Amino acid sequence: MSTKNLSGECEHCGGRFEFPAAAAGVTGECPHCRQQTECLLASPPDEKAPAPTTAVIYTVVAVVILVGGLLGAFLALNRAQRLVAQQQVTRPSAGVVNPSRPAADPFAQIGFRVSPVTLEPASGTSPVYAQGTLVNTTNRQRLGVKVELDLFDTRGQWVAHASDYESVIELNAAWKFRALVVEPKAAAAKITAITESK
Repeated sequence: MSTKNLSGECEHCGGRFEFPAAAAGVTGECPHCRQQTECLLASPPDEKAPAPTTAVIYTVVAVVILVGGLLGAFLALNRAQRLVAQQQVTRPSAGVVNPSRPAADPFAQIGFRVSPVTLEPASGTSPVYAQGTLVNTTNRQRLGVKVELDLFDTRGQWVAHASDYESVIELNAAWKFRALVVEPKAAAAKITAITESK
């Protein structure tokens, strides 16, 4: 009948040895250090747990994705800030005319104030006149003043010219001009030039 051997461990030197199962719990001599030791089962060897490779891989991938996302967001933010800075630098010089400020009145620059021009038929007759008021805003007489107008049809297309003349406009005085309109299609008029003799 075969005897079953068990594996034990010395209490003093930690050396492993075998003993018969019947000798379990009995004191015997250690074959390594020759000291008396109790024959007890050795504790099982420490086994390294298998590395959780899948968890490690997923962690690494998650970290790479997170770092990539942060880097992409940082680059996008930098690009947006550069674009905003470029727009702020180029915006003031982009247009010559400031849209919030109306264009200067060319007639005011030469010392005249003009009213809107209307087309009115003469009372009791068929001729039509382009009428308006021209004010001399300077402190001197204006001599040989001529007002020139463009006439437009209902679609805004140019159809003809008209003009009127005044020999003298006193300082700060108003002249009510009446330019004869011979074009029957004319529906609107606009002053294009004011000239005077020197």
